[in-house]
Amino acid sequence: MAIIHPTAVIGNEVKIDDSTEIEKEVKIGDNCVLGKEVLIEKKSIIGNRVTIGDGSVIEKKSNIGNDCVLGKKVVVEKKTVIGIGVTIGDNVVIRQNVTVLDGANIPDSTVIKEETTFPQ
Repeated sequence: MAIIHPTAVIGNEVKIDDSTEIEKEVKIGDNCVLGKEVLIEKKSIIGNRVTIGDGSVIEKKSNIGNDCVLGKKVVVEKKTVIGIGVTIGDNVVIRQNVTVLDGANIPDSTVIKEETTFPQ
């Protein structure tokens, strides 16, 4: 059974796997799909029509824009902003305080340094 904090706000038509955990004050938009063993930490915002792959972690106070697709085992560290229509491959690590621009495509196994903008 998924663990969803009572202060989390979940939109319409959101599919959440049983092994997913959503912490306090998280906001998730409409028509999202959250895979197996996904963790979304407190005060993160997930836009509409976002897919998050199995084993991914969205750390606290991160913001993911509409129409994004995150692969499996993606780690988005705290206070990161991901723009609209971003595609992120499998096994990607995005360090803290990163801004990913709208429409970016991040290949598998990429590590993005903290406090940078991608693409540069």
